[in-house]
Amino acid sequence: MSLPRPALKTPAAWHYPTPREATLSNAMRVLVHDLPGQQVISATLVLDAPLHLEDRAVEGVATVCARVLDEGTHTHPGDRFAEVLETEGAAFSANQGYSGLQAMIDVPATRFEPALELLADAVRRPELRDTDTERHVALRLAELDQLRANSAQWASWAFRGEVFADSDRVQRLAAGEPDTVAAITPAAVRDFHRRHYGPTGATLVLAGEFATDPVAWAEQVFGDWANPDQVTATHPEPQAAPPSAVLLHRPGAVQADLRLGGFSIDRHDPRWPAFQIGTYAVGGAFLSRLNKVLREERGYTYGVGLQNAPLRQGGSFAVAGSFRTEVLVPALEEARLLLDTAGSPVTSAEVTDAVNYFTGVPTLRYATASGMADQTAANALHGLPLDYVDTYLAGIRATSPQAATAAYQEIIDLSALTLVVAGDADVLSAPLTNAGWKVEVR
Repeated sequence: MSLPRPALKTPAAWHYPTPREATLSNAMRVLVHDLPGQQVISATLVLDAPLHLEDRAVEGVATVCARVLDEGTHTHPGDRFAEVLETEGAAFSANQGYSGLQAMIDVPATRFEPALELLADAVRRPELRDTDTERHVALRLAELDQLRANSAQWASWAFRGEVFADSDRVQRLAAGEPDTVAAITPAAVRDFHRRHYGPTGATLVLAGEFATDPVAWAEQVFGDWANPDQVTATHPEPQAAPPSAVLLHRPGAVQADLRLGGFSIDRHDPRWPAFQIGTYAVGGAFLSRLNKVLREERGYTYGVGLQNAPLRQGGSFAVAGSFRTEVLVPALEEARLLLDTAGSPVTSAEVTDAVNYFTGVPTLRYATASGMADQTAANALHGLPLDYVDTYLAGIRATSPQAATAAYQEIIDLSALTLVVAGDADVLSAPLTNAGWKVEVR
């Protein structure tokens, strides 16, 4: 006997849980996601320490400082800190970005209290030993050598330097560049920690199932934190550089890496949801216009896309892909045509695909305490409101093909694109010049 097929209802719109907010006695903000059933707790401390606070001569010092935090504390010196972390079943990490620092710890719920103490210990009382700093400086210099040897990474590095004005910290690599990293001393790392690690502007994000009130424990481990030397941070808005064209010479390279784009907007801009849909249609998905033509139809590349890289303020967009050297110029010319939506606006089908993607991913991305803490910490880091995710998703759902096309065309100025190519200049220089690009070979 067959049973009748049940009727299916349209799923309700998913909503991002709003964290409860508290303030410690030292004015530090705490945001808590109470997530029953999440037996791994995530804690992220966001410090308002943007990279433009670095001394220009030792850029990268903030990243080295972040990487040395777990090399030992005054409470748990040297390797003892790692041993205690392992005993508690905790994983610690720290990431220094352009807008500030995120120090994170994940731990089983039963070990939350000692793990939060370890997070506080790493940030408040790190040893910052000379030998550890010197080792991390050497490691960063080795990273830079590897980056320069990787064609795609070198192209991205150079593209950032061309899109933003010379006066902006975001024009340069977050973790520092060769001359500045080489100048970093242990004293400079300790000075950066002294002047920029403190509770002013800090936010602690906690997510998971808590047996007791986590705010009370946060008060115990962070409430007495004070730093009278802490510098109050500002967040200057970056500026766009004039468009340019650069050819990075890689003698004998059989492949060329392309970056074609420019200055863009950030998540605070009301056009951001519509712009996301527009760029998704042109180059954000596997079967979007760029990849469909340049990979599937032409066979020029294994993959090409249009990437958005928003900052706290401003940002950039870029067509990014690797192409056989002999087809780089025709691929570039076709990519330029595909970026032009004047005669081919974003379609209803493309909007539907984009909306399904952008509204479907969050239910997976935020299914864990770690995912929830990461997003709320990112909101704090970039100065976004607590309801940002819901507002953004509502904007995505409300976007029409006309709005997506308009936002895309307003932001992507096809007359002011910056080009960076990493490839064999002996082969590519003349064809690029003949195609109208006044390239500077480096």
